Amino acid sequence: MALQVCLYDGGSIRYALKADSFSINYVKTPIQTPLPQGADPVVLDFGHLRPTITISGLVDTTAPGSVENVSGPNKGSSTTYTVPSKALLEDFVTTKFYDSSSQIIQIMLSDGSSSAVATYDAAISQARFDLAPATEDRFSFTLVLLTKKRA
Repeated sequence: MALQVCLYDGGSIRYALKADSFSINYVKTPIQTPLPQGADPVVLDFGHLRPTITISGLVDTTAPGSVENVSGPNKGSSTTYTVPSKALLEDFVTTKFYDSSSQIIQIMLSDGSSSAVATYDAAISQARFDLAPATEDRFSFTLVLLTKKRA
């Protein structure tokens, strides 16, 4: 069973990413307050949580053939996802902004069925595209997204 990583803009764009790596990082921020004269410090944990997702993979310089479509989780009354070219993915990360009232970017994990295994509301924090010698037909990409907890 392969794991699919899908990107959805809350509207009409649904991308299936060729991901080599997917990681979720939870950062908690407890506070440690030192006390004078060698006393044990006070540790306070207010439950602050900052999840991030990092996705790495390959993206073709141009769309494979004309358009490569795959099936994925049912979102917005469709299960069809497009494998983006570098230009399409770059346009997505530079024009889509998280807005909880009108446009929610979602990362979905799927096992290939029409149901998502996990869904995360996300804001794109960083995107990097690298081109290595002898691989001019594709870029490696890394996306870093700030997320809410898994839905």
